[in-house]
Amino acid sequence: MQKAVKRTYVVGLGGPSCTGKSSVAEQVANRMKGRVLSMESYYRDLSHMAAEERPKQNFDSPDAVDHALLATQLAEFAAGNDVDVPIYDFSAHTRESRTTHVSWAPVLIVEGILVLHWPELRKHFDLSVYLDAPDEVCYHRRKVRDIVERQRSRDFILKQYEETVRPMAERYIRPTRSYADVVINSQKALSEVESELLAAIRTRVEQKIDDF
Repeated sequence: MQKAVKRTYVVGLGGPSCTGKSSVAEQVANRMKGRVLSMESYYRDLSHMAAEERPKQNFDSPDAVDHALLATQLAEFAAGNDVDVPIYDFSAHTRESRTTHVSWAPVLIVEGILVLHWPELRKHFDLSVYLDAPDEVCYHRRKVRDIVERQRSRDFILKQYEETVRPMAERYIRPTRSYADVVINSQKALSEVESELLAAIRTRVEQKIDDF
């Protein structure tokens, strides 16, 4: 008997910083017994740079991400294989020596600010989704996150937002809205955004995967 071919339904989830991509992706993936690949795991290792120079880099530019490795691992996962995902240390801006083993599942959500930017990624997506929110909402959420989770000062957060985050969003991220099959307003309650994303996936996947 011929061995059944594993089928992966791949969702690309993009949008500006702090529109809720990570939280929504994890919740929806858990509901569907799926997996998540986060673009943030693939930031380039800056261990070759002086420690004081690392935070000054532009982390919202496509050049900051090892998207070739992300594309390779996405292709591996889509082909039915497990992958070992890098672990990025945001406090030191370096890649750790250990990795996270991500076992195969029939649904994969690839999330990050730039995931809809690269054609190498977009070609794998069965569904492309863009989470949208006004700039002032994104900034407020980012400020809270960076103070609480990344121990960064208010002055640093504002400087980084004005110098790189907002300009890169206008140049690279917001234009990717045009590649989305679905646009979701993420100003709503997180539970509402999750429900919309879950419904969008299920609507398109019901004929392809039978176990949800």
